[in-house]
Amino acid sequence: MNSLSFEQGEIITAPILFSSQIGAKPRPALILSSKRYNQASDDIVVLKITSKGKDYPFDVQLTDKDMAEGELKYESVIQADFPVVIEKQIIMQKIGKIKEQKLGEVKQKLKELFNL
Repeated sequence: MNSLSFEQGEIITAPILFSSQIGAKPRPALILSSKRYNQASDDIVVLKITSKGKDYPFDVQLTDKDMAEGELKYESVIQADFPVVIEKQIIMQKIGKIKEQKLGEVKQKLKELFNL
């Protein structure tokens, strides 16, 4: 899949490490890095998406209504406090893309998280 171009706001599936850094599981993730970075690098920066959100202050709710392309299997949350760098070659598939408004919500959570 690494021959495809990846854009910010797209949702992909890839093995994502657990926070303990021991073990990984295939899960959806939101591409956070810019298209320019994605074209220049073998890596991309993503945010983990989970259907088992715990209502943390940096979670962003995600439903099918938030999708510009594709669809979700479950209502989920984007965990803005869980950025991960992965190699493009481990990406299993593209699921879709979120709407610009939802991407704006994610960016706002990142600003709050990092006090930008």
